Amino acid sequence: MNRVLNFSLPGIVLLLAFGSNLNNFVFGHTFSGDESASFLTKVEMMKIEYQLAQKQLSSNATVAKEHAEHLTEHITTNDTKEITERNPRLATELNDTLTDFIKTFESGSPSQSEVKDKVSNISDVLSEVLSARIDKEQLNNVTVKALVLNDLVSEGLEHYNSSLGMDSQDENNTSISNSTEKDKNETTNIVDEADYQSSQAAVLLAIDIYNVIKPNSNANSTDLADSLSSLKGKIDNKSPFDEIDKIVDEKITPLLNDIFKLGLVQEEGDHHGEGEVHGGEPSHDSSKNETHVTDAKG
Repeated sequence: MNRVLNFSLPGIVLLLAFGSNLNNFVFGHTFSGDESASFLTKVEMMKIEYQLAQKQLSSNATVAKEHAEHLTEHITTNDTKEITERNPRLATELNDTLTDFIKTFESGSPSQSEVKDKVSNISDVLSEVLSARIDKEQLNNVTVKALVLNDLVSEGLEHYNSSLGMDSQDENNTSISNSTEKDKNETTNIVDEADYQSSQAAVLLAIDIYNVIKPNSNANSTDLADSLSSLKGKIDNKSPFDEIDKIVDEKITPLLNDIFKLGLVQEEGDHHGEGEVHGGEPSHDSSKNETHVTDAKG
């Protein structure tokens, strides 16, 4: 009996080792925190677009259609490949539900009930995709959530930039602005309402996420909350792009780095051209960060 046990133990160890790596073998590579945050941001932006499409349907069918068309802009061929690695059925269903949703708006004036049903279908598929694509511990990782917050701020900047009709690659573009006689505040002309709405929604969601992960003990936590609120106010008031970009570069990105140790690349100097979208870019693997922050609000 002892001889059997002595022989079996190495085999059991090998079996356990194989089992611990089985998921990676079946599902492909393990995604880093940065990769998970990027994918989570894409899913959140897709949710924003289909929710806005549904909301705008009764008041502005043209804007609703534009939101619907923005849905597929957030999913790349590589994203589809990664989803297929985990679950081929989900990759197919996601493509089918998104295509079906867009065609609904292209066909004319869909009913509220029809759009509601299709929104529910997309939501169900995205929930399954998240479960298959991102490990549970990363979904609960505070650093990953902070990276999503940063990405949403960048999305807000990008959509606001587009709403002004500005090319993010052209540093020579300038804001189209008006100076009101009443309060002398400089404002911009919105030329794309759908992009403007997406910008507002992205920043609002970033604020909601921060309210969940905001640490109580960090001296800069209130400053970041105030900066995010200021960003939202500037966008709501249709302020010039450079004023909004300045808040991100000089306040939000440095504070995110200080509070959550994200290692975001910060812009230096005052040489930014208007219309050039900034925002912190991750420069590390956040998968090694702590899953919990004990003094964060739940």
